[in-house]
Amino acid sequence: MFRRGLKAAVLACSIVSMAACSQPKVAPGDFDEEVQRLVDSGDMYGDVFMALRERRPELYVDFRRIAVREFNRGRNARDSSRIAGMKMREKFLNEILELSKVASDETIDEMIDVMMETYQHLGEQNPNDCARNIEGLPPEKADDLPQELRHRETELVIKLLTSTPTAANRRAASRKEVVNWMVNLSKLEPSVGRMLQLIDKRGRSKAENKDLCDGMIITYKRLSYKNSADRGVLFRGLALMALQQRLHLRNTADPDETS
Repeated sequence: MFRRGLKAAVLACSIVSMAACSQPKVAPGDFDEEVQRLVDSGDMYGDVFMALRERRPELYVDFRRIAVREFNRGRNARDSSRIAGMKMREKFLNEILELSKVASDETIDEMIDVMMETYQHLGEQNPNDCARNIEGLPPEKADDLPQELRHRETELVIKLLTSTPTAANRRAASRKEVVNWMVNLSKLEPSVGRMLQLIDKRGRSKAENKDLCDGMIITYKRLSYKNSADRGVLFRGLALMALQQRLHLRNTADPDETS
């Protein structure tokens, strides 16, 4: 049976999993100048600032506030941006889910590819961090994701934020279609059924986190086997369902269930 515990985990992108690194302290007033240098040099973290400022001003205010605070602690603008993204992971995840509802088939293909690589890498290196990633949390270890993969994730965030919103010819699967697919998949792939059983469990062991991660990898692999159009329809349906679940959980969650 399809579990409530999916709770957006199928779309808990590792996007904006960011790390920090100390730098000599610089005056906070220089922050905007350093960000502008990132923009002028074509640095992706400069692009994140620009995309948020132009497309998501309400997120930009919080993002900049956190980044400035870290900058004032001695980090450069680039590393301050990484930390800001990590601390705002929950809000970014909601944005990614919203944008995924109408993402193009091509963008969805990229997202699925990045997600599979992320889960595969974390599953091999640190199953506990893989489980945290699935739940929308940042990794405990800053270096758990290779720099190239972090770059691809950040580029996807920028692409999603700056793309022209449109739902034309971008159907999302219905809830019934999503549930049927997950139920059938769990019958074909026992690891997926195991994943659904473990998502809600508190205090999982490392071995159970590995099972959770393996099930997520198989889910995305199976999704990737579909043709691009069908894959896009199902992925957009998963995004819509995840958003509905998150809203429901936020409105009805018990005090000890706020994730």
